Amino acid sequence: MSFGSLLGIAVLLAAGLFAYGRWRFDQIAKVGVNGLAERVANEPFDVLFIGSDSRSFATTKLDSSAYGSSSSVGGQRSDVIIVARISPATHQVKLLSIPRDTYVDIPGTSDIAGPNRINAAFNSGPSLLVQTITNAFHLPVSNVVEVNFPGLQNMVDAVGGIYLNFPDPVRDLNSHLGITRTGCHLVFGSQALALVRSRDLSYETGGVWHYDGLGDLSRIQRQDAFFRALLPRLRDVVGSPTRLNSLLGAATKNLIFDKSLTEGELLSLAQLFHAMGSSGLSTETLPTIPWTTPGGADVLLPAASADEQMINQFISFGTPHATLTAALTGPTPATLTAAGDSGAVTVTTVPSSASGADVATNTQKEPWNPYPCAP
Repeated sequence: MSFGSLLGIAVLLAAGLFAYGRWRFDQIAKVGVNGLAERVANEPFDVLFIGSDSRSFATTKLDSSAYGSSSSVGGQRSDVIIVARISPATHQVKLLSIPRDTYVDIPGTSDIAGPNRINAAFNSGPSLLVQTITNAFHLPVSNVVEVNFPGLQNMVDAVGGIYLNFPDPVRDLNSHLGITRTGCHLVFGSQALALVRSRDLSYETGGVWHYDGLGDLSRIQRQDAFFRALLPRLRDVVGSPTRLNSLLGAATKNLIFDKSLTEGELLSLAQLFHAMGSSGLSTETLPTIPWTTPGGADVLLPAASADEQMINQFISFGTPHATLTAALTGPTPATLTAAGDSGAVTVTTVPSSASGADVATNTQKEPWNPYPCAP
């Protein structure tokens, strides 16, 4: 009788947890995305993580003063573009960051079509961004996850903050970043968001403030540190029903999934990330070359040979016993035709003989970066 009672309680708890999970999953906004690749059971797949700069959430004076309003910053751009290669068999994840200013050919006939910064492709939603990434870099995207400013901030608060070590005081007036003390800090949502948004960071050494100067490339390095600091906090949350509920509540309000992502697939992702340690996460940034358009815009050209090598390795990640047969004719179009002030100009992507110093792989100058720490 005791065993039967315990079994009955277990069934009721399981049913309650299932109903709770379904309720939370149904709360998450979902959008249709065209051009997604099919997932094969137990095979590696790619998830596109998009950090949206949309200000549509800024309906109060406080939000508008902190982030800008939708009237002052119209539309939306993908300020964070990360393709995550997830290997269920090896329990590993590799993140490939694509700099927001990468100059590629955006397909279509809209006013943003043609040579443009890749983050502009997100203005009408994720479908065009997926198509642009697929065309330019031959990366098969299977799922899409979007997060906005409040989403990241609230989720960091829900896990109780993240621990980061700051070797120097840092500030960024544009993103409202301000860390005045050095050492290991418990960083909560507002400052975590300011850190991953920062493209104009300055750091203080010897009483003198120095400008980091690497913009988005340096910001990508800080985003990597953020993810590594977040992983152990996510593992801690699972043991705290209160924090887990807060995390799920924050996620459901500020995340958007593509409609093809099922509850089962989402649960598998959660289990993978929960069990994965920092050693299972690797990160890299797509190599680019600084360039100024005829119109005077500072952009980043894809470095064709270096990109092809990195993308080939990325696609083969998680399949050590498989033969890579992807037909890559080069991860970017051979040329981009850019309309400048004096007419059209053809821009040729950098050949394999280009000097390594010309490729912006974040090695020309060491970016300022915090690193995860233990409390």
